[in-house]
This record gives sequence, structure tokens and C-alpha cells, in this order.
Amino acid sequence: MPPLLPDRIRSLVAATALALTAHGALAGRVRAATVEETFDTPPEARGWNAWGDGSPFRWDPSGRRLEVGWDSSRPNGFFALPLPSPLTAAQDFGFAFDLTLESHAVGVHPGQPGTFQIAAGLVRRADVLATNYSRGAFPGPRNTVEWTWFGEAGAVAASVSPVVIPADGRLPWGYADSFVTLEPGRRYRFELAYTAADRTARLRLAIDGQPGPRLEFAICNYSGAGQHPLYAGSVLARGWIDQVALTLPDPAGTPLRLRARDGGVVFDAMAGRRYRLEASGNLAEWNPVAEVRADLSGELELRDPRDGRLATQFYRVVVHAP
Repeated sequence: MPPLLPDRIRSLVAATALALTAHGALAGRVRAATVEETFDTPPEARGWNAWGDGSPFRWDPSGRRLEVGWDSSRPNGFFALPLPSPLTAAQDFGFAFDLTLESHAVGVHPGQPGTFQIAAGLVRRADVLATNYSRGAFPGPRNTVEWTWFGEAGAVAASVSPVVIPADGRLPWGYADSFVTLEPGRRYRFELAYTAADRTARLRLAIDGQPGPRLEFAICNYSGAGQHPLYAGSVLARGWIDQVALTLPDPAGTPLRLRARDGGVVFDAMAGRRYRLEASGNLAEWNPVAEVRADLSGELELRDPRDGRLATQFYRVVVHAP
């Protein structure tokens, strides 16, 4: 396994889609599920779809890979695979992909002589398709966890980084550069892993199969619109995405954080799951006292309907998958 980047990202947001973005993207055991995409056959048959400007993305049947044209002169565009459930800072998750660049240039558009990122990562559709979502401006993006790379431009060195943008889009973002130049024609493997225990995102890199220097999933093409004129940059690149792998927690096994409320508990529920409140006076024998199906994701309260003059009671919540 390639070595870990030393960079540590200590904040996280909710995300619901794996997107390839082209812009010039709690007690209990968590079980992981892996989604893999090799692009051997048309990806639309497995739920991939284009959001916004879909023109930068094309499935290549001969190479059995996804061709991507990052061009910051175009509107925001995403080629995305919806995830089965939301992700939060309380869950471990990760994503990985292979990248080969055919060409790459920055500072290519008038009035934007600086550098600009290419990206892939986790986004929320409602956020990235909003009219005020501008990846090159602040504040603009939100609810984004991505891999991003900037080519060299002037005094700015080439750099790769994991990026975590919180729900309100305000600073500080989770961001840490490792200065790496990507060369056209070489095959790079990037793996981003987030661990809930220490709230840290780590990035691994391999080059042509060998370990590289330490260092909602989307493939993203970001528009260069909205940048500050003093720092405006642009990008024009072509390449292929292949061998995508996404590691996700099993929502039914995700720990719940219970908050006590008189006669019951409150917790963050997931739509479509059933939740049963159980009570015990001795932590050995448990009895069900309430059960409900969550129609919407969000805060849910389960109350003990029995006589409130009971002796001390302990509560737990059991989650049932649909």
C-alpha cells in the first residue's frame, strides 16, 4: 500500500454523491461496503448520470474508461454516482480512482492567467447545482469532500490535496498541500480515506503502480466564473478516469449518538430505517417500549410511554434496515 500523506484534515461535512467534477470533485460496529466501477460497460446502466454541463464526460468503449475534459471556461459539470445513504463525520469512508492525463495547461483563458484545479470527490447535488456554487470563489462551495490538483503557474507550485469544505462554506476549510507534479501519460492512483475516530482525511498516491511521494463521489469540471480578478486562473486538460472504488459504511451498522430527553432519547435518524427504543432497569434485560419508521432523515425522538414514576431506566436504540 502506498504511504500516507502527512496532511491531516480535521473537519467534515455531509455528502451524498460520488462525483467526477470537471472544472477548468454511536455505539456499535460500522461495517464497510465497497462500490467498484471499472467502466467496462456504459456506466449509465449502473446509476451514473451527468449533472449540469455534461459535455466534458464521455464513456470510451474501446478503452473501457471515462474520458474527461476539464475546462474552466464551461459551466459547472459533474458525472456522478448517487450513494445509497448520506455520510457524516461520525462514519469512516473513502474513495479511490486511477487518473491518466493526456494533456494539461493552466492560465489558458483571457483574464485568468493563474492556476485552477481539476477535482473528483463527494458532493451534494442540491449544493453543486445551486446558482451560487462557485468553486473558484469564497464563500461559494459547501458540503464538498474532494481530491484536487493544481498545475504550476508562475510563482505557484503544482500541488495535490484533500479538501474538506463545511456545510456553511466558511473558513477554515480542511486543506493541506503536497507539492506534486502530474505528468501526462503516467497512471496515478489516488486513495482518500477518512476516519471518524480522529476526524482525519488522509491521501495516498501511487505512480504507475509504484508508491509515490507522501502526500453524495464526483468527477468535477468547475467553472472559472466568479473568481477574484487578482487571483483568477483557468485550466484546459484532457484525460481518463478508470478503476473507481468507493468504501462506504453500512448505514444499519452506523453508531447512533443518543441524547437524553425526559422519558426517552433523541438522535439523528436516516430515512427508511426503523428504530426501536428498548428500556432496562439493570442493563441485562431489555424490553421494547416504542418503535417508529423514519420517513425523513434528521432528528427523531423516541419516548417511553410507560408510567413516568419508574425507577432509574437505561435506554438503547435498535436499528432495522428496510
